[in-house]
Amino acid sequence: MLRLRFFDSMFARLFIVFGSCILVVQTVSWQITTHVFHLALLRPSAYNMSLPAFVLLAALVQLTPPLVAAGLAARYLSRPFRTLARGAADIARNIDAPPLAEVGPSEARSAARLCNQMQAAIRQQLNERGRFLAAVSHDMRTPLTRMKLRLGAAQRSALHDQLLDDVEEMTILVDATLSFLRNEEVVETYGKLDINALVRAVAEDAIERGERVEVEGAVSGVVYAQPLAMKRCLTNLVSNAVRYGEQAQITVRDSGSGVEIRVADRGPGIPEEEIERVFAPFYRLDASRSKATGGTGLGLAIAQDVAIRHRGSLRLENRVEGGLVAVLRIPRA
Repeated sequence: MLRLRFFDSMFARLFIVFGSCILVVQTVSWQITTHVFHLALLRPSAYNMSLPAFVLLAALVQLTPPLVAAGLAARYLSRPFRTLARGAADIARNIDAPPLAEVGPSEARSAARLCNQMQAAIRQQLNERGRFLAAVSHDMRTPLTRMKLRLGAAQRSALHDQLLDDVEEMTILVDATLSFLRNEEVVETYGKLDINALVRAVAEDAIERGERVEVEGAVSGVVYAQPLAMKRCLTNLVSNAVRYGEQAQITVRDSGSGVEIRVADRGPGIPEEEIERVFAPFYRLDASRSKATGGTGLGLAIAQDVAIRHRGSLRLENRVEGGLVAVLRIPRA
């Protein structure tokens, strides 16, 4: 939700304009009735009141109803634009957000209509790009499989083993690309999600694979999220922590109007200048490209995409005591 300063909002500007017009009209009418027509009922002596008390009472009687009406009118006229701003913010976070409601005055309806058309055009371009990349990646699997079979039937040599390793790495990258594109295409329904149960499930799955994972803390209530997407996000964070830091320490706690999940490890950490770059798809640090650690550079990209889709955030921090911590914040609704 956009948080604008009060005097920068349309409601405030409309109210100031309406209120100023009302004050001018009431002041002029007061001067005309008292000085031109000399109405005795509009003098303080007619009510046995002091001048300050009479002026205050007259101001309340004359200004309160029109100012209330001005406030209601300003709120009514600015409501479509507030809705438009909230909808545009939702689209900026998630291109698959529902279209904006085309309601209100003609200017607001026109702006909402253009925003919906822009959203549809962007979604179409992204879908076409995704389909193209998916088709190319899928078609590459056939020759890669054929090369792998032929290398398997060829005589063993140092070059043979190197080529087989290259083919295997290319196959992993193609599969990872298809997985990343499928993650972008899936539009999962939002629903109530028990974060405590989700974290325990991810930790138990990791422990079953022989990984060292610990869980601390808990949150109250539930969040409104996509269950499968959130599970994939946490699984990627835990897998990265275990892969590069030998173990994962998950801490769950309430944070304002949302929840915070911290996944810490005891690895070497990341240079400060590389922290933002590691969120880019297929980006890997030199130290993580060995066969022992593996990885395709998509885990953090997918996790950040899930966080943004939920109007949350994901950031990485180097720990003072050593290691890295991924901080995931998700709003409750």
